[in-house]
Order: sequence, then structure tokens, then C-alpha cells
Amino acid sequence: MKYSFTLLFVIAFAFCKAQLNKETIHYIDSIMNATYKANEPGAVILVAQDGKPLYRKSFGMASMELNVPNKPEYDFLIGSMTKQFTAVCMLQLVQQGKVDLKDDIKKYLPDYNTHGRKITIENLLSHTSGVPSYTEVEGFEKNSMRDMSKSEMVGSFQDDSLLFEPGTDWSYSNSGFFLAGLIIEKVSGIPFEQYIQKNIFDILGMNHTYTGSHLRSTPGLVTGYELADSVNYMPASYFSWGWVFTAGYLISTVDDLMKWDEALYSNKLLEQKWIQKAHTSFLLNNGDKAKYGFGWALADYNGLNYVTHGGAINGFLSNAYRIPSKHLYVVVLSNNSSVSPNDASTQIAFKVAGQPLEHPKAVALTTTQAKEYEGAYRMHRSGGRLITNSTKEEMYRYIFYKDDSLYSLKTGGSKFAMTYTGNDLFYFKGEYKFVKFNRDANKKITNLEVYSVPNYGPADVQEKTDKPMPKENEAVTIDPKVYKQFEGKYDLGGNFFITVNTDGKGLYAQATGQSAFELFPLSETEYFLKVVDAKISFEKDATGKVKSMILNQGGKHEGMKVE
Repeated sequence: MKYSFTLLFVIAFAFCKAQLNKETIHYIDSIMNATYKANEPGAVILVAQDGKPLYRKSFGMASMELNVPNKPEYDFLIGSMTKQFTAVCMLQLVQQGKVDLKDDIKKYLPDYNTHGRKITIENLLSHTSGVPSYTEVEGFEKNSMRDMSKSEMVGSFQDDSLLFEPGTDWSYSNSGFFLAGLIIEKVSGIPFEQYIQKNIFDILGMNHTYTGSHLRSTPGLVTGYELADSVNYMPASYFSWGWVFTAGYLISTVDDLMKWDEALYSNKLLEQKWIQKAHTSFLLNNGDKAKYGFGWALADYNGLNYVTHGGAINGFLSNAYRIPSKHLYVVVLSNNSSVSPNDASTQIAFKVAGQPLEHPKAVALTTTQAKEYEGAYRMHRSGGRLITNSTKEEMYRYIFYKDDSLYSLKTGGSKFAMTYTGNDLFYFKGEYKFVKFNRDANKKITNLEVYSVPNYGPADVQEKTDKPMPKENEAVTIDPKVYKQFEGKYDLGGNFFITVNTDGKGLYAQATGQSAFELFPLSETEYFLKVVDAKISFEKDATGKVKSMILNQGGKHEGMKVE
């Protein structure tokens, strides 16, 4: 992709007017180089202040097959960063008096099943509608690979019960933004792609931002990648653009996104009162802050308010920060779905803002103190979604003390060591994720709260229960000759496979994009993993031939044997 001489001149001139010091440039270089290797799919980053780029670089490969390195001007899928554009489109209609944020969505979608509840426009934009996110419901993997009409997509989730009464809780919902897109089309009378082109892209000169489609080939669009195994990459799995729609189907560049962010400081797209509305935390019915506005997550770090959002779609990840008080914008677009840009963008944003992230100083923890925190804490949400969005099974966070360290283990997850900082506060080693234990008037621990930088949604409080701590699995001794019958490839849907092999001594399972891990026998057909809270059992047909496996990890997932 080529840019005009004029644009290149403007960018070069901007670098002359505003620059970072050498120490900060070295800091950003070191983080990005440590995150993205030169010979692997990588990322592009832009740091801008007052609408001028301070740092603009690319890392890694745009195409592994063609040996083409990334360039800052290349196009990337931005996934859920699309939601902020959808929100602004809706607010434009609100500003014009064509829509009211308090309107019941049935005014525009009369056939939609709201289960007798009033779901408002603002509920859709703030993830407070209670509508389950279709990306987490059973069957999504198959739906994501086949072309579906918008009415078929709505039919795939509208009859599922609401997760909660609209406005009373928060759970990230792609379904809500899909519905918002339908309302924009209904009110404007034109397809969303035409609306956004006319009312945003053309106005801002975002000439390299567009909606995704498999019907055209676009020069400058990089290839998205995912891990084929623990070390090798492959082009991302196929998906249909039909399910993405206004929840995440935009493609853009870091330069266009800088134009977008800068426009939010002006009245080019919306009057400032509506921008501020979008950047104000929605209040739940009980008065608690959702810590999410319309299309953006909102939080603060040491008193520094910030606005953020990321995106994820097959082969691509993205993340961006805007810190209004500093007029600062940091955006990272990646074509490597195995390496999150969140930590890199977070550290860089706060470093440039003058408030680098720092962990509190570690404090010694006695065995007696550690034992106080042990227990099973019931989880209500994971990954920004209520647990009930994806499973009927309860999930717990187990806190336990072992080998002089306190650990956290979620149902179906891996254990993580926790570092104590005093006053009942811990952080996970290597992450800006914290666990704060809370006590009652008698100083008895009643619950814990998990939060991170960045943080999406309201307080994630997990109450302590009387549920017994799980017993450690103990492997039994069986004849290794039985392992041979389980060898093969098992299809769990959505291009996710588990390959099972034996070396004659042990049995090993390797999931798509992961390393191979040993399976330890509980019986001849049931096995467990030590690296994660998961079990695998093998099912046989009437003839005694292995036909499938059941992966029990945060729910039951069946995989048919295909090879």
C-alpha cells in the first residue's frame, strides 16, 4: 500500500515538531521487541499526543509465506474496537433526534424477543442488556464458519434467557452491539457500511478504514496468524463476516485510528456532550458504576483517568488507550493472535503519560497468614462475561498455600502464584492483575475482588464459600499398551483440535496452537492434566472402538475422533 507524498511529508513534519526522549523510545523499542519476534507475525504501534505521532513503528512479519515484514501503514482487523464506532453512529442519530437512548429496542425491532423486559438503546451500548453474547453460547464455533443472514444470526441468540434484568448488571455482549447495528440501519434507511462511510470515514479522511468482506481483495491487508502448534504459525482459521457485523467487523490502520481519536476532541462527528456521555460510566440500577460507557471501558490508575478498548478476531488482536488529560493516544494492532498486545500497550501508555506502572513492594507472608486466605471463592464472571453466559456449571477460584507460596486456581485454569503486598492485597506475578481480600466487622475474610489494568466492567467480587477444596488427582498405574487406541485427532469445533499421541510410555495431548502435555491416568479411559485443571475421558462405540473424547475444562466439550 502506498501513501501520497503529502501524507508522508505531514508525518515527517509531525515527528520534527513533537518527539519522545531517547530513554522513552528505548523503553518502547525494548517492550515491543520482547513481545514480537522479527521472524514471527507481529504488530504495528502508534503513540500520538495532541494529534501528532511521537512514535510509529512496525514489528514482525505481515506475511510469513511471502517473507514480507510489517509496515506502519498496513491494514489490520481491529475486532471489538469497532464497538466505539458503532456507538458514535448511534449517538449521531440520538443527536439528530431520531433515536432516544431510553427507547425500548422493540420500537425499532418489533419482532425481537425481549422476554417481556424493556431493553433500551443505552443497555445495548453499555453491555447492560442481559442479552447473552452469541460468541460464548453453544454452537457458535459452527455458526462462525458459515454464512448467515442477519435475521438468522438474531435467531441464534434471541430466544436464550436474559442473564439478568436489563440495567441491573453488566456482561460483555457482542449480541447487544449486533442489535445496535440493526437499529442504525433501520433508522438511517441504509446499510451500516454505507452509513459509517458517509458519516465518519469520509468526514475524517479515513481512506484506509472499511468493513470486512471475503468478496474483495485489499492491497495492504496483512495476513492474520494463529499457532498451529507450540512454535509454528499458520494463517488464521476461516470465519464468516456475517456474524461479526457491528460488534467487530472494521479494518483500519494506526494512522486512520489517530484521525479518529483526534476527532473525538472536536465536534466534527458529535457535539462534545455526547462524546462525554460515551466516556462516562453507565450507572447500574443500584447506583454502582459499570466502568463502561458506550463502546469504551473506563477506569483510572493512580488518579489518572483513561479510556480503553481492545479487539480480538481470528488471527488479529488490538488494543488502544486514550488519556484525555494528556491528549495521549496509544494503539497497537497485531496479526498474531497468540501474543496479546494488552501488556505492551498498557505499559507504554502509562510510561509516556508520566506514570509508569509499578507493582507494590512485596511483603513477607507467614504460613499462618497464608492459611487465612485459603478457600473456594464462587466466581460470577470471567473474561468480562457472566459465567452463566457460557455454562450452567458453577466456577470457583481456589486459593491455596503450597511450597511457601499462595496460589490461585480457577476451575478449568492453571495455577498462578500470588505476591503479597500487605493489607490483604496480592498481585499475580508478571501481571498487573490484583486480588484484594475483604473482611467483615469480625475481621473474617468474606470475599475477594479481582481487578486489573486495564479493567472492564464493575467490581468482580467473589464470595468465599464452604465448598471443600478439590483433592489433588493421583495417577494410577496402567499398562501403557492401552494408550495406542487413543491416538488420533479429535475435532472440538471451530477449527480447534486435540491430537493425542503416545511414545510407548506415556500419553500426550496437544491442542491447536499449544504445546503437548502429558495425560495422567485415573483409569484406562479417564485422564487428567497437571498443568491445568482439566480432565479428558475417551468414549467408545458398541464395538469397543474409540469414537470421541470429552474434555472437562470449565464445562464439558465433546470432540469426535476424525483421524
